[in-house]
Amino acid sequence: MTPFTELTTPTRQPGAEPLPGYRLISPLGRGGFGEVWKCEAPGGLLKAIKFIPGGGEECRRELSAFDRIKTIRHPYLLTLERVEHTGSDLLMVMELADCQFLDRFNECREQGQTGIPREELLGYLKETAEALDTISTRHGLQHLDVKPQNLFLVSGHAKVGDYGLVRSMERVAETQGHRGFTPRYTAPEVLQGGLDPRSDQYSLALVFVELLTGGFPYSGQTAPQLILQHVTAQPNLSGLPSRDRAVVSRALSKDPTARFPSCTAFIRALPLQVVEPVVAHVSEAPASRPLLRAPTSAELRAKLEPPAANPTATPDQTIIARKSTHVTAVPLRRAGPQVAPPPSADQFSHFRPVMSVYQLAEAQSDLPTPVPDLTPQQFVDAVVDAAAAAAAVGPGAGNVPGAEFTCQFLCTLPAGMVPLKLVVVAERWGFAGQQLDDTRVVLWRDAVVDHSRPDRDESKPRAEIMLHIPSPPSATITVTAGLYGTFKKHYMKTFAQNARAELPEVLEQIRAQLQNQDERRAHPRHPAGFPIRVFPLYPDGTVGEWLEGRCEDVSLGGVRFTTAVPVPTDRLYLEFGNVPAVEGYALYTRLLRSAAGPLGRGAVNVCRFRTAATG
Repeated sequence: MTPFTELTTPTRQPGAEPLPGYRLISPLGRGGFGEVWKCEAPGGLLKAIKFIPGGGEECRRELSAFDRIKTIRHPYLLTLERVEHTGSDLLMVMELADCQFLDRFNECREQGQTGIPREELLGYLKETAEALDTISTRHGLQHLDVKPQNLFLVSGHAKVGDYGLVRSMERVAETQGHRGFTPRYTAPEVLQGGLDPRSDQYSLALVFVELLTGGFPYSGQTAPQLILQHVTAQPNLSGLPSRDRAVVSRALSKDPTARFPSCTAFIRALPLQVVEPVVAHVSEAPASRPLLRAPTSAELRAKLEPPAANPTATPDQTIIARKSTHVTAVPLRRAGPQVAPPPSADQFSHFRPVMSVYQLAEAQSDLPTPVPDLTPQQFVDAVVDAAAAAAAVGPGAGNVPGAEFTCQFLCTLPAGMVPLKLVVVAERWGFAGQQLDDTRVVLWRDAVVDHSRPDRDESKPRAEIMLHIPSPPSATITVTAGLYGTFKKHYMKTFAQNARAELPEVLEQIRAQLQNQDERRAHPRHPAGFPIRVFPLYPDGTVGEWLEGRCEDVSLGGVRFTTAVPVPTDRLYLEFGNVPAVEGYALYTRLLRSAAGPLGRGAVNVCRFRTAATG
């Protein structure tokens, strides 16, 4: 081992030299046991340095792991080059990777994909498996910390790194239960204090599912929940294509002897290509949340009756959209959507892009299919127009026409930071504020009533701003602002006029405080509270029992909605309630991704309206 050099505790800032000739450039990441920086080594070579607080259990583990791994050379193992004691810290110099598997996964998600493309991912995992099998079969070691953050890409090839938990098969007692391990990815035998040559295979199978589908086979949110599920619960593999499930299920066996003989054997057992689409799954909902009752035939026939004319139809409204650095009113006219046609296989021949709800619910293909008077594009236009109109003029806007404004933007700040960020805006504009619950923050400014005036008004009208903080997976914050109450007196009308002039600027300042991601969507989203019925379409051409849900937001590109239980298929029809123009009909679409709802209850689903060419 490289001899240790006693140095002073290094300063961690750009330009500092924690080791002679090693100049820090920028931080790469920080975890519970250390911090990693990019640095320039002697000769101008770029390396990575990991700082580990000395004297503790983590320091001793890293030193022990380095002693075991230092002599192993393999093209798919990240190289450790130097270890030094500097004051109270342990420094490890290692090969600099281009990115983590997790970075590549996030890049694919930003491009609208469910996860890393299958063929690409299997190429990475084949190389990962070879490295893991090398340290297992030739050196009797298990990595025991296989996760997307510890798998790296260098020039398009995979490399396994971060060896702090590496254990020898000859020293099983060192596992010490689940101490130091990542419960999310750790094999059940390791969590129970054991070790097996196939322990890393279990973790690799979890990585495969997560990076391919965007979902995770276990729904636990805390370490104790995950540990219990790894040991006792069966993994949820519903998001995988059917040909993958048996293979992954074997790799995730609770009994390690039932798994594949090696990581490479597991990856080879996975088909390179599958016909079925990949769908991100969600965890099972609690058993106390049963499916909702299916509608009766009488109820469904009633929905086929033509809707009565709507005397309160609203003319073209306006919404608030971002333009340059100001909030500006823009018209609601948009380009048409792209909607995928239903499957063309024989068992789906009687299905059309827009279908009668009655026929779907009765599941009788021999009934004549009513030909709707609207195309898929018109269907989506009608739903988006209804959502935009509801957002543009909301309930409680008083008697001041067009007093309510709406804007949306991307924000990934922790929910607890949002109220703190709003204090700056509230103080500047004289607003009071309150956090109503985990998803809503309200700011308001009451009109000052002049009690000395004979024409005083006691109704206390106000200007109010409401922030809706979404549940995952959406990062879109919706802000609505309006005037509430009555403004009968002259001085109250003056308050209303001034507030209406200020509200767009207040919204823009709120956006400036909270928006930390650029908008990448081609179409604006509109918040909506429409009831939704989901008709799952199974591969054999049958329609499953419908589920009831709620539309959260919709755009010309797709829709986000919640259901009490996970949607069982990726092909489905959606019926939107409270939209008269499409009443009695449902639109075919495909499930893009799904995730557990707030507090692990139900599911949040995202569907995209796509052309046949894009799947």
